Amino acid sequence: MPSNFRSFLKYLLISIGVLIIDHFTKYLATVYLKNAPHWPRSWNFFYFQYAENYNMAFSITAISMVWVNLLGLVATCLVIFYLWRYAAGPAKLPAWGMALILGGAFGNLIERFITGFRAMANTGVFKGYVVDFISFDWPDWLYFYRWPTFNIADSAVTIGITLFIIYAIFFEPREATANASSKNGN
Repeated sequence: MPSNFRSFLKYLLISIGVLIIDHFTKYLATVYLKNAPHWPRSWNFFYFQYAENYNMAFSITAISMVWVNLLGLVATCLVIFYLWRYAAGPAKLPAWGMALILGGAFGNLIERFITGFRAMANTGVFKGYVVDFISFDWPDWLYFYRWPTFNIADSAVTIGITLFIIYAIFFEPREATANASSKNGN
């Protein structure tokens, strides 16, 4: 097995791990939080609360569910391509970022399709959603609006994008400079 494929599989296992944890926690949220008040009840800043998100990331309203699903499918394919590209390279930070993004994006995409087909069987309308359950509510004196409720997949995507941005800003320019210097014989 070529080392490029082996590296890709290693990062793909990270994505699968994110996917499994995401779906397990969504299952727990559905079973224990769906018809219950938020938990823990005494906390006002951080708590778990069941929510069905029919929109895009951070509850951004979408034009059409078809576009949300199509965009998610295209984005997942692009992330797989970039994961393959970065898995073979010497820099591990972008590969980790892509693995987290893939696990989170694919987790939400699968859930949208599952809930969409379930809704279509009951109502004839394909309307998929993802289960969100992690909530933060800022103190009023900070003048922030309430942070959107999110899930493990959203967290993985956010962390993955952050890792990729850190790499692009701080490490990629240095690697490009080092590669240029080595090509010039310096």
